[in-house]
Parts: sequence; structure tokens; C-alpha cells
Amino acid sequence: MYSRSHLKYILIILLVPVFLVSLIAADRENTVTNEEIEITSLNLNQVQNRSINYVGTENKIKIKSGDTIYSILIDLGVTAKLINRIASDKNAENFIRLKVNEEIYVTQNKEFLLLEKYDDEFYNLSLTINGDSFDYAKSRDDLKRLKQFKEFVITDSLYASGKKIDVPDSILGDLIYIFGWDIDYVYDIRNGDKVRILYENIYSKGRLIKTGDILAAEFVNRGEELSVIRFTQRGRKDYYSLDSTNIRKAFLRTPIEFARISSHYNPNRKHPILNTIKAHKGTDYAAKRGTPVKVTGDGVIKTMKYSNSYGNYIDVIHYNKYLTRYAHLQSFSKNIKLGAKVQQGDTIGFVGSTGLATGPHLHYEFHIDGKHTDPVKVEPPNAQSINSFNKKYFDKLASERKQLIKKLTAI
Repeated sequence: MYSRSHLKYILIILLVPVFLVSLIAADRENTVTNEEIEITSLNLNQVQNRSINYVGTENKIKIKSGDTIYSILIDLGVTAKLINRIASDKNAENFIRLKVNEEIYVTQNKEFLLLEKYDDEFYNLSLTINGDSFDYAKSRDDLKRLKQFKEFVITDSLYASGKKIDVPDSILGDLIYIFGWDIDYVYDIRNGDKVRILYENIYSKGRLIKTGDILAAEFVNRGEELSVIRFTQRGRKDYYSLDSTNIRKAFLRTPIEFARISSHYNPNRKHPILNTIKAHKGTDYAAKRGTPVKVTGDGVIKTMKYSNSYGNYIDVIHYNKYLTRYAHLQSFSKNIKLGAKVQQGDTIGFVGSTGLATGPHLHYEFHIDGKHTDPVKVEPPNAQSINSFNKKYFDKLASERKQLIKKLTAI
């Protein structure tokens, strides 16, 4: 018979492997890397010119501003009486609600009219009209994620050079964001720089329904090669250099996109309202009232309140070392509350002129270990790197994607 102490040690031995497996486990995208994938390779001299023929006479409608389900169905010959019946069916609400740039696939013959679209989770929403009757259905087919590869040489701007070979706008936007931490696109770009991108497209029923994420990319800037790999850790997708360093910085440079600095950090500034020498312990960003304010780093909401000087303001604690303050807000975001966790880039409030403010702007402060610091001069640390439990999975994935890009590279 085992004693109670023996049983305790046996239980510990059994649980330790389970604990380690749970820590090591990464998302499926990181561990399954040997699946068969179709690669479409395009270099500088190629242009994608491939069409897929669908069953029947299928057309695609791209929703424009002002389009309604009524205007679309009327154009397709559906009677107003039937459209009103469709519009009153609660089951079809998600289909009827249209978004600008959304695509609807239309198949029409003498017997029926079929309209299909996809929601944000890639479910197929279909509306079938046959004479005076209609049927609505929601289903999800097996999705295919196919890797795509494109490369180009920069001959003017990064964006214009990418568009010459039909790199999707979403991919170019992600590319600019990913390498924007290390490359100044105004001063660092040179003609002759090379870009290589491995990304995925998502297909359903043979249709390209969404351009996915960048899986890996290389940017040869002034002869120096920068490489990034996408990896999901603790449920969050990030991009890492080959040495497993997170290329994302722990803090954004500014809490407002494309904002102009109206007042710098200045310990000897004369206050514009109080008319006395009062240290300006932050940076002011001029922006229109109601402009979204983004939290600059992952953290926890410590303070959300009103004061006579700061007006509506929010304090966010980061890594128990840093604090950022966002003041003179018109209002707080409805999605946040005191003590809530926030992720870098989340909207936490909106620009206003509450408190001692001469006009709408954001007052932004950066504290390190309780001391005010000039936000503009802070050199932010990198976000969390690959942890030791995921390192071997990342190294394997990085090696495979690096080799794949090498095989496909033509320039």
C-alpha cells in the first residue's frame, strides 16, 4: 500500500508533464507546418491574370455607399412585394445588412436567383429566390488557406511599386506597419530596395473571400536584410525577427495617428491659462474633437476620472514599471472600465477640451518608475519575445518559411 506522502509525489509526477505541455502548446498555425500548400509566385515582371469560372452565370457585386438590398434586388428583377417579405424575415437580417466594399455573388438562370456573401467568420450566407418564394441559409464550407508569394523591387514608393504587381492593399498596409518599427519610409527607402512577402489567401467554394495575414516577409533596405515571421503566442499574433525578438515595440510612438505636436514636454513652460511658470510634463497633440485616442502599450486601466486640471483623463499601468496618461478627453470609450486589461492600439477615449485646455487636444504623459519622462525621447523596449516553451516551435516555423522564400525568390 502507498502512504499518503507516496501518493502526493506520484500525483505531482503525473501532473508536471501535463503542465509543461499546456505551456508549450502553441496555436495550430505554429505547429502544423507540413500541410500541402499551393504557392503562387510572382516576380517583378509578372502580373496576376488568372480567372476562375464558377458554376452557372455568376457575377459579383461590390457594395457601394448608398446601395441597399432593395436597390440590388430590384435591379435583378425581384418584385417589390417579395423584397418586402424578405426584409421582414428576421432570419435574413444578417444578409440584408450591407457594408460598403462587401461582395455579393449572384448566380441567375431561368429557374432561380441565388445571392451569396460571407460574414466576418467566413460563414456563407445565401438567399435563394424561386418565383414568389425565397429561402435563407447559413453554412460554413471547408475553407482553404493558400499561401501566396510576391516580390518586387522598389522603383518609386513602396506602395506604388507593390501595386504594380497587384499586391493587395491590405497586405501593403500590414507590410508598412510591420517594418515601420525599424524603417523610416521617408528617409530610409532607396530605389533598388527589395521586398518579398509570403501571405495567405482564404478561399471558399473556389472563391477568394479574404486576403489573410502576412506569414513571413523580407525587406532588403540599403543592402541590409530584415526578416519577420508571424507567430501566435498566448493567443496573440505578432511578428518576430529570426532571433525570436518581437519586432513590435512595447509602446506606440504616438497615441493618435497622423497627429501634430502642438506643445512639447517642457519643465519651464508658461501655462497658457494660469499665466504662471508651470512644468508641462507631457506632449500635446492637436486633433479634432472626437478623434480616437489609442493606448500606446498593453496594460491595465488604473484611473478613469475627471479633475479640474486634466479634465477627463485615463492612467494606464504597463509592466508595473511604466504609466501613460491621456488627458482632456471628451469622453471615455464604452469598451473600457477601471481595472480592465487593454492591448496596444485599443481605443480608450476621444479627444476633447475638458479641464484646463484652450482647445481640443490630447495631453499625453509617460512615466517611468514614477518619474515624468519626455514621451518623444523615450526609446521604447521591444514587446515580449518568444518564450522558452515556444522557442523550438518558432525556430522550426521560421526555418521552413525562410527556406520557402529562398526557393521562390527570383530577384
